Amino acid sequence: MSDAVTSETTTTETGAAGTAATAPGPVPANMRRSHSARDMFRSLAVLMIPILVIGALLKACGSQDATVIDPTQAIADARAADFFDVVVPRDLPEGWRVVSASFRRAGEVGTLRLGYLTPTGDGVQLVLSNAPAADLLAQELGNETRPQGEVSVAGQAWTSSIVRGDERALVSTTAARTIVVVGRATLDDLTVLAGALRVP
Repeated sequence: MSDAVTSETTTTETGAAGTAATAPGPVPANMRRSHSARDMFRSLAVLMIPILVIGALLKACGSQDATVIDPTQAIADARAADFFDVVVPRDLPEGWRVVSASFRRAGEVGTLRLGYLTPTGDGVQLVLSNAPAADLLAQELGNETRPQGEVSVAGQAWTSSIVRGDERALVSTTAARTIVVVGRATLDDLTVLAGALRVP
């Protein structure tokens, strides 16, 4: 009986020892940090790829998805107010789009604003108003105006300026009305818009 007990005890200890020998030991802290950093990097990469793809698509599309509007009501309101002779672009080349339009009046002063995108996607704003010219130009063009001389548009002299850092402007002023064409577009584009102005 003593031998049987001894044999069983020996077997149990051997099994326990075998188990202890094959059990994995603790993972070193530096290895845990390495795995965590690597997993985090992979997760961020998975998230960033679609974001970069979407950003590239939006850049490629540019302003092609801009909402085109009908400016008829704003133009009609300006004509009905009868503060000044209203002129708007007619027969612009293909690719020009109207993206904003508004008419605002304050007492006996009215201002019509029409926003356009050029065929290349540059923004241009047309402003017509009977507000005092100095006040209107300060509001629309800012204080850092660099005159660039006069430009002849359809036989009329317009003042050309660089404004607000890198934007261009054409201005035509009479006693009853001031017209401003301004935006981050080429001088040729501004001239095209100004040259297309007609009574609606």
